[in-house]
Amino acid sequence: MTTTAGSVLEPLAATGPEPAFAGRTPLQLFWQRFREDRVALIGLAFIVLEVLVAVLAPWIVQVVGHPPNAQYPSELDPRFGTPTGPSWSFLFGVDSLGRDVFSRVVYGARVSLQIAIVATAFSVLLGVVLGLTAGYFRGVTDTLISRIIDVTLAFPVLLLALGIASSCSLGNGCAGGLIKPGLATVTVAIVVVNWTYIGRIIRGQVLSLREKEFVEAARASGAGNATILFRELLPNLVAPIVVYSTLVIPQNILLEAALSFLGVGITPPQASWGEMLAEATPIFSTAWWFFLFPGLALLLTVLAFNLLGDGIRDALDPKAA
Repeated sequence: MTTTAGSVLEPLAATGPEPAFAGRTPLQLFWQRFREDRVALIGLAFIVLEVLVAVLAPWIVQVVGHPPNAQYPSELDPRFGTPTGPSWSFLFGVDSLGRDVFSRVVYGARVSLQIAIVATAFSVLLGVVLGLTAGYFRGVTDTLISRIIDVTLAFPVLLLALGIASSCSLGNGCAGGLIKPGLATVTVAIVVVNWTYIGRIIRGQVLSLREKEFVEAARASGAGNATILFRELLPNLVAPIVVYSTLVIPQNILLEAALSFLGVGITPPQASWGEMLAEATPIFSTAWWFFLFPGLALLLTVLAFNLLGDGIRDALDPKAA
Protein backbone atom coordinates (compact mmCIF):
# COMPACT_ATOMS: atom_id res chain seq x y z
CA MET A 1 0.00 0.00 0.00
CA THR A 2 2.82 2.35 0.85
CA THR A 3 4.50 1.80 -2.47
CA THR A 4 1.26 2.32 -4.33
CA ALA A 5 0.47 5.51 -2.42
CA GLY A 6 3.96 6.81 -3.06
CA SER A 7 3.68 6.10 -6.76
CA VAL A 8 0.44 8.07 -6.90
CA LEU A 9 1.57 11.04 -4.81
CA GLU A 10 4.98 11.59 -6.43
CA PRO A 11 3.68 12.79 -9.81
CA LEU A 12 1.30 15.13 -8.00
CA ALA A 13 4.14 16.58 -5.97
CA ALA A 14 6.26 16.96 -9.07
CA THR A 15 3.67 18.98 -10.89
CA GLY A 16 3.36 21.57 -8.13
CA PRO A 17 0.64 24.21 -7.84
CA GLU A 18 -1.10 25.49 -10.95
CA PRO A 19 0.32 28.76 -12.29
CA ALA A 20 -1.64 31.84 -11.27
CA PHE A 21 -2.94 34.25 -13.90
CA ALA A 22 -2.06 37.84 -13.12
CA GLY A 23 -4.80 40.41 -13.75
CA ARG A 24 -4.09 43.42 -15.95
CA THR A 25 -5.55 46.90 -15.64
CA PRO A 26 -7.15 48.64 -18.64
CA LEU A 27 -4.06 50.84 -18.88
CA GLN A 28 -1.79 47.80 -19.04
CA LEU A 29 -3.98 46.24 -21.73
CA PHE A 30 -3.90 49.48 -23.71
CA TRP A 31 -0.13 49.76 -23.52
CA GLN A 32 0.38 46.11 -24.48
CA ARG A 33 -1.70 46.59 -27.63
CA PHE A 34 -0.33 50.03 -28.43
CA ARG A 35 3.36 49.09 -28.26
CA GLU A 36 2.74 46.32 -30.81
CA ASP A 37 1.69 48.96 -33.37
CA ARG A 38 5.04 50.10 -34.76
CA VAL A 39 3.48 52.63 -37.11
CA ALA A 40 1.77 54.38 -34.19
CA LEU A 41 5.03 54.33 -32.22
CA ILE A 42 6.80 56.03 -35.14
CA GLY A 43 4.10 58.70 -35.14
CA LEU A 44 4.50 59.17 -31.39
CA ALA A 45 8.29 59.44 -31.71
CA PHE A 46 7.96 62.12 -34.40
CA ILE A 47 5.51 64.11 -32.26
CA VAL A 48 7.85 63.92 -29.26
CA LEU A 49 10.70 65.10 -31.47
CA GLU A 50 8.60 67.99 -32.77
CA VAL A 51 7.65 69.02 -29.24
CA LEU A 52 11.33 69.11 -28.31
CA VAL A 53 12.11 71.19 -31.41
CA ALA A 54 9.31 73.64 -30.55
CA VAL A 55 10.41 73.96 -26.92
CA LEU A 56 14.10 74.33 -27.81
CA ALA A 57 13.47 76.55 -30.84
CA PRO A 58 15.45 79.58 -29.53
CA TRP A 59 18.52 77.43 -28.82
CA ILE A 60 18.26 75.50 -32.09
CA VAL A 61 17.99 78.70 -34.10
CA GLN A 62 20.87 80.24 -32.18
CA VAL A 63 23.14 77.29 -33.02
CA VAL A 64 22.25 76.45 -36.63
CA GLY A 65 20.10 79.32 -37.86
CA HIS A 66 19.22 82.99 -37.66
CA PRO A 67 16.44 84.96 -35.92
CA PRO A 68 13.16 84.11 -37.66
CA ASN A 69 12.19 87.72 -38.42
CA ALA A 70 15.66 89.06 -39.24
CA GLN A 71 16.11 90.08 -42.87
CA TYR A 72 19.31 89.49 -44.81
CA PRO A 73 19.04 91.38 -48.14
CA SER A 74 22.58 90.37 -49.01
CA GLU A 75 21.42 86.75 -49.30
CA LEU A 76 18.99 87.58 -52.11
CA ASP A 77 20.02 87.16 -55.72
CA PRO A 78 22.15 90.26 -56.52
CA ARG A 79 20.75 90.59 -60.06
CA PHE A 80 17.04 89.97 -59.58
CA GLY A 81 16.50 90.27 -55.80
CA THR A 82 14.91 86.81 -55.67
CA PRO A 83 15.30 84.25 -52.86
CA THR A 84 18.31 81.96 -52.87
CA GLY A 85 18.31 78.24 -52.13
CA PRO A 86 19.75 76.13 -49.32
CA SER A 87 23.36 76.71 -48.29
CA TRP A 88 25.62 76.03 -45.35
CA SER A 89 24.63 79.34 -43.74
CA PHE A 90 20.90 79.01 -44.51
CA LEU A 91 19.99 75.33 -44.42
CA PHE A 92 16.55 75.79 -46.01
CA GLY A 93 17.38 78.90 -48.03
CA VAL A 94 15.80 82.34 -47.61
CA ASP A 95 12.39 83.76 -48.52
CA SER A 96 11.57 86.80 -50.63
CA LEU A 97 12.48 89.16 -47.74
CA GLY A 98 15.77 87.43 -46.99
CA ARG A 99 14.53 85.66 -43.85
CA ASP A 100 15.86 82.26 -42.80
CA VAL A 101 13.33 79.62 -43.89
CA PHE A 102 14.79 77.05 -41.48
CA SER A 103 14.23 79.30 -38.46
CA ARG A 104 10.70 80.12 -39.54
CA VAL A 105 9.84 76.46 -40.05
CA VAL A 106 11.15 75.69 -36.54
CA TYR A 107 9.13 78.51 -34.98
CA GLY A 108 6.11 77.51 -37.04
CA ALA A 109 6.06 74.23 -35.12
CA ARG A 110 5.22 76.23 -32.01
CA VAL A 111 2.11 77.67 -33.62
CA SER A 112 0.92 74.27 -34.84
CA LEU A 113 1.42 72.62 -31.45
CA GLN A 114 -0.29 75.49 -29.61
CA ILE A 115 -3.28 75.12 -31.89
CA ALA A 116 -3.16 71.34 -31.50
CA ILE A 117 -3.18 71.52 -27.71
CA VAL A 118 -5.11 74.67 -26.78
CA ALA A 119 -7.83 74.67 -29.46
CA THR A 120 -8.40 70.92 -29.16
CA ALA A 121 -8.55 71.10 -25.35
CA PHE A 122 -11.20 73.85 -25.38
CA SER A 123 -13.18 72.12 -28.13
CA VAL A 124 -13.24 68.82 -26.24
CA LEU A 125 -14.03 70.49 -22.91
CA LEU A 126 -16.97 72.43 -24.33
CA GLY A 127 -18.24 69.46 -26.32
CA VAL A 128 -18.03 67.06 -23.37
CA VAL A 129 -19.84 69.40 -20.96
CA LEU A 130 -22.66 70.23 -23.36
CA GLY A 131 -22.91 66.65 -24.63
CA LEU A 132 -23.17 65.32 -21.07
CA THR A 133 -25.80 67.91 -20.23
CA ALA A 134 -27.90 67.23 -23.33
CA GLY A 135 -27.75 63.45 -23.09
CA TYR A 136 -28.42 63.21 -19.37
CA PHE A 137 -31.16 65.81 -18.82
CA ARG A 138 -32.83 65.43 -22.23
CA GLY A 139 -36.08 67.36 -22.70
CA VAL A 140 -35.83 71.07 -23.47
CA THR A 141 -32.11 71.14 -22.64
CA ASP A 142 -31.36 68.37 -25.12
CA THR A 143 -33.51 69.99 -27.80
CA LEU A 144 -31.83 73.39 -27.42
CA ILE A 145 -28.25 72.05 -27.47
CA SER A 146 -28.99 69.63 -30.31
CA ARG A 147 -30.49 72.36 -32.48
CA ILE A 148 -27.43 74.57 -31.87
CA ILE A 149 -25.24 71.65 -32.98
CA ASP A 150 -27.38 71.08 -36.08
CA VAL A 151 -27.26 74.76 -37.10
CA THR A 152 -23.49 74.94 -36.60
CA LEU A 153 -22.89 71.74 -38.57
CA ALA A 154 -25.06 73.10 -41.41
CA PHE A 155 -22.31 75.60 -42.28
CA PRO A 156 -19.23 74.47 -44.22
CA VAL A 157 -16.41 74.17 -41.68
CA LEU A 158 -13.85 76.31 -43.50
CA LEU A 159 -16.40 78.95 -44.48
CA LEU A 160 -17.66 79.33 -40.90
CA ALA A 161 -14.13 79.50 -39.49
CA LEU A 162 -13.17 81.98 -42.20
CA GLY A 163 -16.08 84.25 -41.31
CA ILE A 164 -15.30 84.17 -37.58
CA ALA A 165 -11.58 84.73 -38.13
CA SER A 166 -12.23 87.57 -40.59
CA SER A 167 -14.51 89.41 -38.18
CA CYS A 168 -11.92 89.24 -35.39
CA SER A 169 -8.71 89.74 -37.39
CA LEU A 170 -9.03 93.49 -37.92
CA GLY A 171 -8.58 96.39 -35.54
CA ASN A 172 -8.88 95.50 -31.87
CA GLY A 173 -10.44 92.12 -32.54
CA CYS A 174 -13.94 91.27 -31.29
CA ALA A 175 -15.85 90.76 -28.05
CA GLY A 176 -14.82 94.19 -26.86
CA GLY A 177 -11.15 93.56 -27.56
CA LEU A 178 -11.11 90.34 -25.55
CA ILE A 179 -10.26 88.25 -28.63
CA LYS A 180 -7.22 89.76 -30.29
CA PRO A 181 -6.15 89.13 -33.90
CA GLY A 182 -3.71 86.26 -34.29
CA LEU A 183 -3.52 83.04 -32.32
CA ALA A 184 -6.51 83.90 -30.09
CA THR A 185 -8.73 84.51 -33.11
CA VAL A 186 -7.73 81.21 -34.74
CA THR A 187 -8.30 79.33 -31.48
CA VAL A 188 -11.81 80.77 -31.05
CA ALA A 189 -12.71 80.01 -34.67
CA ILE A 190 -11.59 76.38 -34.30
CA VAL A 191 -13.39 75.92 -30.98
CA VAL A 192 -16.67 77.30 -32.34
CA VAL A 193 -16.47 74.95 -35.32
CA ASN A 194 -15.20 71.75 -33.69
CA TRP A 195 -16.98 71.42 -30.33
CA THR A 196 -20.12 70.25 -32.11
CA TYR A 197 -18.59 66.96 -33.28
CA ILE A 198 -17.49 65.78 -29.85
CA GLY A 199 -20.72 67.15 -28.38
CA ARG A 200 -22.83 64.95 -30.63
CA ILE A 201 -20.65 61.89 -29.95
CA ILE A 202 -20.83 62.34 -26.16
CA ARG A 203 -24.58 62.99 -26.26
CA GLY A 204 -25.16 59.70 -28.07
CA GLN A 205 -22.99 57.79 -25.61
CA VAL A 206 -24.72 59.33 -22.58
CA LEU A 207 -28.18 58.54 -23.93
CA SER A 208 -27.17 54.87 -23.86
CA LEU A 209 -25.24 54.90 -20.58
CA ARG A 210 -27.89 56.73 -18.55
CA GLU A 211 -30.17 53.68 -18.80
CA LYS A 212 -27.56 51.25 -17.49
CA GLU A 213 -27.87 49.50 -14.14
CA PHE A 214 -24.93 51.27 -12.48
CA VAL A 215 -26.58 54.66 -13.10
CA GLU A 216 -29.86 53.40 -11.68
CA ALA A 217 -27.99 52.05 -8.65
CA ALA A 218 -26.25 55.39 -8.09
CA ARG A 219 -29.56 57.23 -8.40
CA ALA A 220 -31.22 54.82 -5.96
CA SER A 221 -28.43 55.35 -3.41
CA GLY A 222 -29.21 59.08 -3.37
CA ALA A 223 -26.43 60.37 -5.62
CA GLY A 224 -27.07 63.80 -7.13
CA ASN A 225 -26.95 64.70 -10.80
CA ALA A 226 -23.43 66.14 -10.56
CA THR A 227 -22.15 62.96 -8.93
CA ILE A 228 -23.76 60.75 -11.57
CA LEU A 229 -22.45 62.93 -14.40
CA PHE A 230 -18.84 63.24 -13.31
CA ARG A 231 -18.27 60.10 -11.23
CA GLU A 232 -20.39 57.54 -13.03
CA LEU A 233 -20.81 58.64 -16.65
CA LEU A 234 -17.64 60.62 -17.39
CA PRO A 235 -15.16 57.79 -16.52
CA ASN A 236 -16.97 55.58 -19.05
CA LEU A 237 -16.44 58.21 -21.74
CA VAL A 238 -12.66 58.46 -21.43
CA ALA A 239 -11.96 56.15 -24.38
CA PRO A 240 -14.08 58.01 -26.98
CA ILE A 241 -12.80 61.36 -25.69
CA VAL A 242 -9.15 60.31 -26.02
CA VAL A 243 -9.70 58.78 -29.46
CA TYR A 244 -11.60 61.81 -30.75
CA SER A 245 -8.99 64.23 -29.38
CA THR A 246 -6.09 62.51 -31.10
CA LEU A 247 -8.00 62.31 -34.40
CA VAL A 248 -9.18 65.94 -34.38
CA ILE A 249 -5.75 67.43 -33.64
CA PRO A 250 -4.48 67.08 -37.24
CA GLN A 251 -7.75 68.60 -38.51
CA ASN A 252 -7.18 71.64 -36.29
CA ILE A 253 -3.60 72.00 -37.50
CA LEU A 254 -4.79 71.93 -41.10
CA LEU A 255 -7.57 74.41 -40.34
CA GLU A 256 -5.08 76.84 -38.81
CA ALA A 257 -2.82 76.45 -41.84
CA ALA A 258 -5.78 77.09 -44.16
CA LEU A 259 -6.81 80.24 -42.28
CA SER A 260 -3.23 81.53 -42.27
CA PHE A 261 -2.93 80.67 -45.97
CA LEU A 262 -6.05 82.77 -46.65
CA GLY A 263 -4.66 85.69 -44.65
CA VAL A 264 -6.96 85.64 -41.59
CA GLY A 265 -4.93 83.38 -39.31
CA ILE A 266 -1.63 84.07 -37.60
CA THR A 267 -0.61 87.69 -38.07
CA PRO A 268 2.80 88.43 -39.65
CA PRO A 269 5.64 88.55 -38.86
CA GLN A 270 4.92 85.54 -36.60
CA ALA A 271 5.94 82.39 -38.42
CA SER A 272 3.20 80.00 -39.50
CA TRP A 273 3.44 77.17 -42.00
CA GLY A 274 0.20 78.21 -43.68
CA GLU A 275 1.33 81.80 -44.02
CA MET A 276 4.69 80.64 -45.43
CA LEU A 277 2.90 78.50 -48.03
CA ALA A 278 0.81 81.51 -49.05
CA GLU A 279 3.93 83.62 -49.51
CA ALA A 280 5.67 80.85 -51.45
CA THR A 281 2.84 80.17 -53.90
CA PRO A 282 3.57 83.01 -56.39
CA ILE A 283 7.26 82.11 -56.64
CA PHE A 284 6.97 78.34 -56.40
CA SER A 285 8.51 77.75 -59.83
CA THR A 286 11.68 79.69 -58.97
CA ALA A 287 11.96 79.16 -55.19
CA TRP A 288 10.85 75.57 -54.58
CA TRP A 289 12.57 75.38 -51.18
CA PHE A 290 10.36 78.14 -49.80
CA PHE A 291 7.31 75.96 -50.51
CA LEU A 292 8.81 72.52 -49.91
CA PHE A 293 10.06 72.74 -46.32
CA PRO A 294 7.01 74.25 -44.58
CA GLY A 295 4.76 72.01 -46.68
CA LEU A 296 6.79 68.94 -45.72
CA ALA A 297 6.70 69.93 -42.03
CA LEU A 298 2.91 70.31 -42.20
CA LEU A 299 2.52 66.99 -44.02
CA LEU A 300 4.66 65.01 -41.57
CA THR A 301 3.01 66.57 -38.52
CA VAL A 302 -0.52 65.81 -39.69
CA LEU A 303 0.51 62.30 -40.75
CA ALA A 304 2.14 61.60 -37.37
CA PHE A 305 -0.96 62.69 -35.43
CA ASN A 306 -3.19 60.61 -37.70
CA LEU A 307 -1.03 57.52 -37.21
CA LEU A 308 -1.00 58.07 -33.45
CA GLY A 309 -4.76 58.55 -33.37
CA ASP A 310 -5.36 55.35 -35.35
CA GLY A 311 -3.06 53.42 -33.04
CA ILE A 312 -4.79 54.70 -29.90
CA ARG A 313 -8.19 53.93 -31.37
CA ASP A 314 -7.17 50.34 -32.17
CA ALA A 315 -5.55 49.87 -28.75
CA LEU A 316 -8.67 51.06 -26.93
CA ASP A 317 -11.01 48.94 -29.04
CA PRO A 318 -12.49 46.30 -26.70
CA LYS A 319 -13.10 44.01 -29.66
CA ALA A 320 -9.39 43.90 -30.53
CA ALA A 321 -7.73 40.54 -30.07
